[in-house]
Amino acid sequence: MKIFLINRSDVLLFSDDKKLKVGKENGREYIDAPVLPDGRIVLRAIRKPELSHSNWWFYVVFFWIIGILGLFTPRYSRFDYVLDCNITLYDSQTQNLWLRFNHFINKKSSIPVAAVTVPEGTVAQIENAVYTYDKISHRRRKIYQLVSWLMRIAVIVAVCFIII
Repeated sequence: MKIFLINRSDVLLFSDDKKLKVGKENGREYIDAPVLPDGRIVLRAIRKPELSHSNWWFYVVFFWIIGILGLFTPRYSRFDYVLDCNITLYDSQTQNLWLRFNHFINKKSSIPVAAVTVPEGTVAQIENAVYTYDKISHRRRKIYQLVSWLMRIAVIVAVCFIII
């Protein structure tokens, strides 16, 4: 069954521990999710910042060198939040199913903002649909920025001493 995705960005979707391929139709993203015999669609949505992986330093160094001192590499996302959400949709033949992903965090509010929503009238059960702060990713991004600038300065100073 096609499930349309709105504002998906870097969220991965799985069904039975199998990553679902995201397709495009008329400029809209969708996934073909398998329907269980009882009419349910069970999905798991996962979002992890790039710097939270175990071999983050290897990729950072590799792309920093390839990107000519990190000047031509894309910046790492400042959105340091993790999503691990279980979604159970109940198949309805009369309407299109879609999921909307929210990338907004209200840090001052005590009420968490839902990261995944469904349209009104859709029968769904969503568990753990809020973003949680990833302190490790935030710290690693700050370390990367500091070391990157220090290395740039060190390379410039070394080149100046070689030229002089």
